[in-house]
Amino acid sequence: MLRRGLSASKRGVAHAHALRQATTAASSAVPRRLFSAAATQSQSPQLKRGDGCKALQVGDVYHNFELKRVATVPEYNIDALELEHVRTKAQYLHIEAKDSNNVFAVMFRTPPASSNGVPHILEHTVLCGSQKFPVRDPFFNMIKRSLNTYMNALTGYDHTMYPFSTTNEKDWKNLLAVYLDAAFFPNLHKYDFLQEGHRLEIAESEGAGGEGESELVYKGVVFNEMKGVMSDSNNIFGTRLQQKLLDGTIYGHVSGGDPSHIPELTYEELRAFHAKHYHPSNACFYSYGDLPLTDHLQYLDEQILHKFEYRADSAATRVDSAPFDIFKADKTKPTELQVIEGPSSNMTAGEVDPNTKFCMSKFVNIASTDPFDTFVMRIVGYLLTNGPSSPLYKALIDSNLAQDFSIGTGFDTSTYYSTFGVGVEGIEGESSIPAIQEAVQKAYEEVLEHGFEKERVDGLLHQLELSLKHIVGNFGLTLMHGSSSVWTHRGGLIENLQLNPILTKLDEEMKRDPRFLESYVRDYIMANDTKEVHLLMKPKESYVEDQELRERQTLAALLSEKTNADLDRIAHIARELEKHQQKPQPVDCLPTLTLADIPLKEERNFDFVDVHPIGKSGTNVEFVRVPTTNEISYLRLMFDITDSLPLTYQLYLPLFTTVFGSLGTSQLPYDVLPTVIQNCSGGISCSAISNPSLVDAQNASKQSVLLGSMCLPHKIDETLQILYSLMTDTQFLQPENLNQLRILIQMSAANASNSISSSGASLASTRSRLGLTHSGVYHELYGGLTQIEQLQKWSQCSDDELRELAVILQEIAQLVFVPQNLRLSVVTEEKLRTQVAGALEKHLLTPLEANAPSISPRTGSLLASDPFVVPSLASSKSYFGFPISVNFNVKTMPSVSFAHPDHVPLSVLAQMMSSCYLHQQVREQGGAYGSGVSQGEGYFSLSSHYDPNTWKTLTAYDNTLKWAADGSFSDRDVQEALLSIFSSIDAPKTPSSTGRMTFLRGITNEMRQARREQYLQLQRRDLVDVAQKYFVAPAQMAGNTVIVGKEGAMKEFEDRGFAVKQFSTSA
Repeated sequence: MLRRGLSASKRGVAHAHALRQATTAASSAVPRRLFSAAATQSQSPQLKRGDGCKALQVGDVYHNFELKRVATVPEYNIDALELEHVRTKAQYLHIEAKDSNNVFAVMFRTPPASSNGVPHILEHTVLCGSQKFPVRDPFFNMIKRSLNTYMNALTGYDHTMYPFSTTNEKDWKNLLAVYLDAAFFPNLHKYDFLQEGHRLEIAESEGAGGEGESELVYKGVVFNEMKGVMSDSNNIFGTRLQQKLLDGTIYGHVSGGDPSHIPELTYEELRAFHAKHYHPSNACFYSYGDLPLTDHLQYLDEQILHKFEYRADSAATRVDSAPFDIFKADKTKPTELQVIEGPSSNMTAGEVDPNTKFCMSKFVNIASTDPFDTFVMRIVGYLLTNGPSSPLYKALIDSNLAQDFSIGTGFDTSTYYSTFGVGVEGIEGESSIPAIQEAVQKAYEEVLEHGFEKERVDGLLHQLELSLKHIVGNFGLTLMHGSSSVWTHRGGLIENLQLNPILTKLDEEMKRDPRFLESYVRDYIMANDTKEVHLLMKPKESYVEDQELRERQTLAALLSEKTNADLDRIAHIARELEKHQQKPQPVDCLPTLTLADIPLKEERNFDFVDVHPIGKSGTNVEFVRVPTTNEISYLRLMFDITDSLPLTYQLYLPLFTTVFGSLGTSQLPYDVLPTVIQNCSGGISCSAISNPSLVDAQNASKQSVLLGSMCLPHKIDETLQILYSLMTDTQFLQPENLNQLRILIQMSAANASNSISSSGASLASTRSRLGLTHSGVYHELYGGLTQIEQLQKWSQCSDDELRELAVILQEIAQLVFVPQNLRLSVVTEEKLRTQVAGALEKHLLTPLEANAPSISPRTGSLLASDPFVVPSLASSKSYFGFPISVNFNVKTMPSVSFAHPDHVPLSVLAQMMSSCYLHQQVREQGGAYGSGVSQGEGYFSLSSHYDPNTWKTLTAYDNTLKWAADGSFSDRDVQEALLSIFSSIDAPKTPSSTGRMTFLRGITNEMRQARREQYLQLQRRDLVDVAQKYFVAPAQMAGNTVIVGKEGAMKEFEDRGFAVKQFSTSA
């Protein structure tokens, strides 16, 4: 899996927890003993789970690992231990925490020397079998044999890592064995390289006279993945920007692989890259949780590291391939504008294409490992760009010079060389660049003259305080991601975890110099002595087609050079690869859990709710019991709109939820409101949801608007006052808000359009459910192609139409926020319940009941001029064409509701069909990046993404259904499917997520337990009976097939019975 840079956020630092993850500070670690214990093996204490590491001494050696440093990190209630393997010099960071969800990872520095994708392709290929586990896909097979809470493999700009997490100790040991054997002792078969990386195959194309002609085609999982990735305008722009700014370093290459260069990678280069870079001397191990560290060390030393010696060239692997000096700039020369081409926006027909992007990005002379300076720069970047009150938002977005910020905006340390950029999209073109440059310069000067607003700085620090108390899911992974780049760049691992020293120093500096933050704008961002790149991307309608044409021309030239013997060899390799893929696999060599490892009852995942009535009407507040929330109260407000909001308004509801909280009230202007919210809460969310009936998904569903927030005890009153004000006093028709509304619409339209190249499978799936479930229409209206198409229309609306849109949004607020439709859920400490209940009654429910508006739905001029049409499919086979290079294919059939007795066996069948059959057909043999089967509520779906072989995939879907109906699966397959399902069911909950499904769906503990028992009682024969009931014709012929795919293939699909629609321009 390709992992983008950790800090390359579109808007710089988007949340305070991002600051926390990337924070590093001066060490308060326990000093190392003056004597060396490297030669003396210490007696390892017998530790049990939860014992901690207090018995371990700095300077002692445990299983050939010397304990170098120990530090307590009170910010996170953890202890951090840094160790080094005596012989190989492998590093180890262990985080001791009172957390049963244990994490492990092994990381390697993997600097690319070209854009042939060797780090990325190697990441895939090492997971194709190893010495102890010679199974073609041990990684995927272990997902089925585990109760993991996370499994992945990630390629970054300069490092590769293999993380997993689980709460089960036996599972931990199983996954540890497989992961380490895969990383250090992979088989790296040639055919696995051809499958995952790239290969040539011979295909038949239609000649001018209808006769078949031979042509060469490229295939390979990573090749197709990167073709999809590099069809996305944001990925293209961000990649080219980094290449140009950091040219002359390893970051001038595409670590994931550029499709035009991937075919240059040789099998021999892949093996050599592994030998050098996947060596313990170039490795860092990471663990987190409550399992005994000494057990980890013993396994690593005895099973892995004793087989290696120290390797100097591996240990010397560095990502700082060039000195900072290469980024010195000639102050006398202006920065030259560089221009590239990219794809046009998928659906915009206006004068301004959101894919017209421009960025000014520069090298910042701050080491990416400097704990304090990088933290301050993140704060400065955030203050400059985040939200409508920020200087650059006002200068660039409010002024209508651009529609939104672009990728490349903010401070970034995901590469060794720190950078800062200001990027925008949706600009008029090259002619607007001087005005943009001038606006940015003036914004900087105003910051130096007037300073940052104190309230915004306070708000950011308040967010940081909240983030330290907010319990996130799989916190060990969060710390791992925050540490990976620091280790890669040879920074301090323990310092990376310590936040308090940084905050103390920042407070001291700001007291000493009230303009301390502003000095970083002057000294680093405005400095003109370092390299800067100004890059413009111009959209071109034929961009994707041009890329495809170049690929065909390259292949045609290759074909002309091939002899018959060459072609025979290519065909022979393809046949041998197919044989390799179809070989029976010795999966029994892999360790596994069994159903005996799953408890019959797991009350950890039950929801326990106490009901507290408030207000005159006795509205119930559902208080969810949790051990602790660190004094945070999580608020959920759900307004049932099933009967109160007519269907004609539903198309506008997603826009309403998007702008909620972003338009001003009578007391708080739109550019002040975000700061006020930030100073009292963790933000306010608003979303439209449609939940199918648990018993009749085909014919019934409930629609709701869900509001959410979180706050500390002393902020609860203010948070609820603002929430009430937003519900009842948003000034939709105020001129400033109308301008902000247009900006938000344009942002939403651009973001939705850009998302298609990565979320095509989700969009196709949503569309395919039309006509099959009652909620399908609402899901399409809220987040499908219908909504995206409508956003494009609204982004081009006139001033009168904009005003009418605002009137509709105002009416929606009056129709939605009705007290009798309100349900409340709160997750908080028991000691805070009385306070929260009182605040809810005083600041929310009582004023809502006293001032409930009386309004009847109407048909406004916009509603009348643009009459509502319920979304539907023109055909059971639909194709939607976009400027993308690979397809997303979905087949959906009608199925049963959640409460139906067959829902559980169908869910198991879906898991089994996905992992035991479709994966091999579509990914391994077909070359798609991924595929899946899912049992939803009222529907059953098969899908693929980044798929170059649609017709073969559609055939594979039919064969998958037949495979299940024929009972071509074993008892072991059933067990593995159940393990996969329970890894999700029994995943640890965070306080903020506890009680959510009970509140939103009405799923009770009794229902959970009944389903659990049904899962555990299922037998293979039961599944065969259910498969034959639902997957045998004519049942499998019903339903819809929807493809989101290449524009150039529309004629082909139309000729074969598909209803086609092109989405490259607004309809």
